[in-house]
Amino acid sequence: MGKHILVVSPYFYPEGGGLERYAFNMAQELAKKDKVKVLCMTRGTEKIEEINGITVYRVKPEIIISNTPISLRFIFKVARAIKDSKLVITHTPVPFAADIASFFAKLKGIPIEIVYHTVGLKKGDKILDFVASVYSLTLERITLRGSTIIAVSGTVFEYFRGRGYHSRISYPMPDITKFNLSKTCKRENAVLFVGQLGKYHKFKNLNLLIRAFAEVSEEFPEWKLWVVGKGDMVDEYKNLVEKLGITEKVHFFGGLGDEELSKIYSKAKLLVLPSTFPESFGMVVAEALAFGTPVIVSPYVGAKFLVDDRKNGVILKDLKEESLENAMKNLMRNPKALKRFSHIAKHKMRASLKGETPLVPNDIDLDRKHERDTRIDCEC
Repeated sequence: MGKHILVVSPYFYPEGGGLERYAFNMAQELAKKDKVKVLCMTRGTEKIEEINGITVYRVKPEIIISNTPISLRFIFKVARAIKDSKLVITHTPVPFAADIASFFAKLKGIPIEIVYHTVGLKKGDKILDFVASVYSLTLERITLRGSTIIAVSGTVFEYFRGRGYHSRISYPMPDITKFNLSKTCKRENAVLFVGQLGKYHKFKNLNLLIRAFAEVSEEFPEWKLWVVGKGDMVDEYKNLVEKLGITEKVHFFGGLGDEELSKIYSKAKLLVLPSTFPESFGMVVAEALAFGTPVIVSPYVGAKFLVDDRKNGVILKDLKEESLENAMKNLMRNPKALKRFSHIAKHKMRASLKGETPLVPNDIDLDRKHERDTRIDCEC
C-alpha cells in the first residue's frame, strides 16, 4: 500500500472553528491526489471515520489545559501513523500535537510542514502566559527548527519574521462548496457575530460588541444582534445582554451547520469581528464577504486585507467602544451605501475564490463603476 500524507491537528472539522476548517479544506485538496490520514483529538467521542475520502482518527485526550488537549495515547498513535507517511502536516495554535509530530517526523527523516494559526500564545492569563513564554523560547524552537513554516496570514508572517524565522503565506479561504451561495434571502436589519464563545476565545471581544450595540440600538431600535457560536461563556454573555436591557434584540443561535449558517450570512446586513488579540486570520470575514455581507473588523484581524476600507466594510482605527458605535451607526444611517458595500463584497470575494482575480493584500478594485459614493465618512 502506498504511503500517505499525515495531517496532525489538535482538533479537526466539524469540531472547532477557523483552524479546523482550514485544516479540513487543505486535507480535501491533498486528498484529490494522495491518500490522507488525519490524527487529532476530540472533546466528543473517540472514533475513526471517513469524511470526503479522508480517514480521521479522533483520540480522547486525558487532559485539556487552556484549550490544549494532551494525551499519552496520542503520542503512540502519532508514532505508528508516521511510519508510513511521506509528508507530515501539522496545524498549531497550541503546544503538544505539533511538537509530537515534529519530533517523530524528524526522527524518521520525513519532511514536515507546520501551519501556524496564531500570533503568539499569550491570551491574558498571567500563569498561562508565563508558561507560553517559556514554551516559545524552548520546546517550540526545537519544533520549528528544520520545519517548513506556513503562516495563515500576513500578520502571522510578520510575527515569524520578527522572531527571525522564514515562512510562506497560505491564506485560508472558505470552501464555497460547503455553503449555499445561491441563497437570496431578504436582508434583515441584523448585526452578526460568528465565533467560539469559550473563555479561551474572549479575545473575539463579543463583550465590546454587545455593549456598543446596546448604545446603537437606542437610535436604531429596529436592528437586531445575532450571535452564532457555542462555548462555556454563553451564560455570561446572556447575562450582560439582560443587564443592558436588550434581551429582545439579541438572539443566540448556538452552533450552526453549514446550511443554517449560509442562511444567516445571507440574511444579515453586517458582520462585526472586534478582536482584541491579534487574530491570525478570521475565516468568518472571508465567509461573510462571499455572501455579500459587509464587515467591520478591528485592526488586529489578519483578514483585514480583504477589506477595502469604506468600500466593502470598515477597518476600525482602535477598539474604543465609541469607535465601534460610530462605525455601526454610519452604516445604519446609509442603507444605499451599505447595499453597495454588499455588492462590492460579493463581487470581489467570489471572483477571488473562483480564481478569476488574485487574492492578495491591497487588491485593486474589481468594480470601479460602483466605487463612486461607496466611501462614507466614518469617525472610527
